[in-house]
Amino acid sequence: MSHGSSPASQGHALTEIDRSAAPVYVRWERQLPGLMDRLGVAPVGVVQVGAHIGQEVPALVRCGFRRLVMVEPNRDHSAALARELGRHLSGRPEPEGGRPAQEVVLAAAGRERGTATLHVTEYDQQASLLAPLPPMTVTRLDTTEVVPVREVQHGCNVLVVDAQGAELDVLAGADLDRLDLAVIEGSAEARYHCGATRQAVAAYMQDRGWRLVANWTHARANVADMAWLAPSTSLRATYRADRG
Repeated sequence: MSHGSSPASQGHALTEIDRSAAPVYVRWERQLPGLMDRLGVAPVGVVQVGAHIGQEVPALVRCGFRRLVMVEPNRDHSAALARELGRHLSGRPEPEGGRPAQEVVLAAAGRERGTATLHVTEYDQQASLLAPLPPMTVTRLDTTEVVPVREVQHGCNVLVVDAQGAELDVLAGADLDRLDLAVIEGSAEARYHCGATRQAVAAYMQDRGWRLVANWTHARANVADMAWLAPSTSLRATYRADRG
């Protein structure tokens, strides 16, 4: 499949789902519940890579997810993340299969299990396994455990990734065949040494048959959150949109 191919060139007419992938300035967490409902993606469970202090937990709860797996390598945020989960998840139905409703993984997500250096910058939300490019500077270096998503994604069908340039490593460590939807932050230009761009992420997902269904830009226009639909799920969503 060509990286630059349009939905129409991939063998079907444009649908409302395809049109929704045009860039629009809005926060992804406000749009995700409606997008999932429109696509027919069940809110089973979600893995969020780069959970930070849990500021998106309320939106994930609104989606109806029964299981939340929060992956965050910066231990400075562990207490705030736990508080946010406790505030919003109490009293919710238990997930199926005996899995816990919430799980905090204090590690970075990567291709394989191991350890790595976490570069903590002056912007605590932009810590990365990759060294930042100027004007960002490193305030300290931490050693962090690295865990592939495939080891923690049990009971989850949605993946959210904010990995500050390490998106391709996160995706390579995930079992994409067990997912329905992925929301991935990306930048038009690399902000970290050897960091992935959103164009590289798009090529990776398109090569595996995933379909771009939403594209939410940040206040910084070169950064966007892209929502990708899995191949098998995409067929069902197109059918729903065509019947409209």
